[in-house]
Amino acid sequence: MTRRLIPVMLVVVGALLLPASARAQRVDLTVTPGAFTFPSADPDTTPAVVSPALTIRYRVQQNRDAQWRITLLANGNLQDGEAAIPIERVTWSATPAPPFQNGSLSSAVERLLASGTGNVPTSTGSITFQLGNSWDYAAGLYTQTFVFTISAP
Repeated sequence: MTRRLIPVMLVVVGALLLPASARAQRVDLTVTPGAFTFPSADPDTTPAVVSPALTIRYRVQQNRDAQWRITLLANGNLQDGEAAIPIERVTWSATPAPPFQNGSLSSAVERLLASGTGNVPTSTGSITFQLGNSWDYAAGLYTQTFVFTISAP
């Protein structure tokens, strides 16, 4: 079996998009742990490798009836020097639904992870990432950064 270790670093960003007349919304977002590694596995017996569960803690305040959202964007493909695994091969499963939804990563377009309306007291969700396992990937230590962004309205 050829080992493919794929560590991923996570970055969390809070964004406020406010009209000039709006009272300032407050958003908080924490993702733990801040990094993970997909386990190595034989593609013949394990068609997909799964990350450990990550906890997403979020809060939205002073938002009244406005919408809020949490998005996810990769900074590129999984990369090891010249070798790459397309980031679109990484999908996720998230709970609870709603407000969370399942999806797949992109480095071109922010993907919606969760959304809602109004204020949210401190709440938590869970996300796990999956990578289709293949002998087509060159052995290596692939890395990439994903950016989680919370925004309101």
